[in-house]
Amino acid sequence: MPTKKARPTGRLILSGLTAFGYHGNNPAERKLGQTFTADLEVVLDTERAATSDSIHDTVSYPRLEETARKILEGDPANLLETVAERIATAILKYSAVAQVTVGTETRGRASSQPAPPRYYRHPGWGRPSVHDVRRRQAQSRGRGGI
Repeated sequence: MPTKKARPTGRLILSGLTAFGYHGNNPAERKLGQTFTADLEVVLDTERAATSDSIHDTVSYPRLEETARKILEGDPANLLETVAERIATAILKYSAVAQVTVGTETRGRASSQPAPPRYYRHPGWGRPSVHDVRRRQAQSRGRGGI
């Protein structure tokens, strides 16, 4: 008997996840590091988990946080877009996830020196920079989570 295809019925939102990393395109960002913030909006089938009341029918919040944090604290990237894309790709590996939106933002200055005038708009010089990435599953992988 065919099983009912999972459909997105709800979303999990994790906001304000902060971690220290060494992402950035200028040497000061790579050497000194800075604080990054990530916000996740995960679309998934919440109906099955609500009915079963089982963690196995959804995605665990701590796992989502751990996944994003490993990337924020992990291998440096030049661009926040790359960091957001890495997080989105990792979150979509959870079969219960239908879609994810990832927002990344810088929070700290990577240098104690004032920015030269040509860099006043550069996010690495203390001005917040926000990047959003939204991705969907390429194909249905069934249900399941954690």
